[in-house]
Amino acid sequence: MQAVVFQVGAERFAIDTTSITEVIPGITARPVPSAPAALNGVIEYRGAVVPVLDLCRLFDRGDCPVRLSNRILICNLGDGGERWGEGAVDRALLGILAENVTRVVTLDPDAPGSHPGPATEGFGGLGRILRDPDGLLQLVEVRELIPPAVLAAVVRDAGSTSP
Repeated sequence: MQAVVFQVGAERFAIDTTSITEVIPGITARPVPSAPAALNGVIEYRGAVVPVLDLCRLFDRGDCPVRLSNRILICNLGDGGERWGEGAVDRALLGILAENVTRVVTLDPDAPGSHPGPATEGFGGLGRILRDPDGLLQLVEVRELIPPAVLAAVVRDAGSTSP
């Protein structure tokens, strides 16, 4: 499988490229008042408003430091490419702000020496731990990573007229 490798602090992670629509520069997101801490804000992406999740905040590492290698991974959580609030939750785009996004690698999740990863109670989305030439990295399943509070904050019924 092909995967985009990135860091959160000193730890390395990877997301399967089949979950990623596009990788864009780490632009500044518009803050959303009273949003969950992990929600960095929203950006405009190809005419759609896309919420951006800060992985550093989500993993309790503070704000993602400003780096030239920061990127926003635009992830399609479904197969329809619908915008947030315009359809089913599983057909939404989500931006993932990550640091040191510098390459795409080929990984074998079933390679000898890989590990299913420790159980992380109350925290989904962290998968197998693999080794590549640069050391250990952990696979991230985007669809399972989003905390329910963040998902509830960014998904609304398109027919609703309430704020």
